[in-house]
Amino acid sequence: MQAAHSIWSVCSSKKILGWIPNVIFVLLTIALVAAQSQKPAVPKTKSRLATAIDLTLEKGHESTLPPHISTLLGISHGKEVPIKQAIEMGEPIKGFEVSTDEHHNVVVFVENRTAKETTFYLTSRAGTLRKVLSVREGTGYSRQPTKDDVESFRKEKQLWVDRLVPKKP
Repeated sequence: MQAAHSIWSVCSSKKILGWIPNVIFVLLTIALVAAQSQKPAVPKTKSRLATAIDLTLEKGHESTLPPHISTLLGISHGKEVPIKQAIEMGEPIKGFEVSTDEHHNVVVFVENRTAKETTFYLTSRAGTLRKVLSVREGTGYSRQPTKDDVESFRKEKQLWVDRLVPKKP
C-alpha cells in the first residue's frame, strides 16, 4: 500500500493534474483517427478487361501460342502455350488470347497478311503493356514499346473489351 500512496501523492500536484485532461484528449484523438483509418475497404468492382479475360477463358476457342512466339514474348522457353482465344477474321486478323496455365499472360495481336507483319502485345490482367513483339516476313523481334505502340495497344485492348464486355446502357 505504501507504493500506491506515493503514486497518488505525486499525482495530487496541481501541475500534473492540469496535464491529465490534455493527455486524455490526445489519447482519445489518436484512438479516433486510428479507428477511422481502419474502416473496411470498399470492394473493387472487377474491371471490364478482367471480365473479358474471364469470358475468354470460359467461352474462347482452344488453341496454342507457338513456341517461337511464346519464347520471344518471354512466357515460355521453347514450348507451346495453351490458350483460349477470341478471333476476328478479315484483313487484318485480330486476336485476344489468354494463357490457360497463367491467366495473367494475355496477348492481343494484329496480323496484316498483305504486309506480312504481325504485332503481338503482351499484357496482364491489369491491362499494363509488358512487351511488344513484331514479326515481319517470318522474323520476330521484341522491342521496347514506343509511344505509337502504346497507343495502338490501347486501341486494340479497348476494341476487345468493347466486343467482349459491351457497356451497359
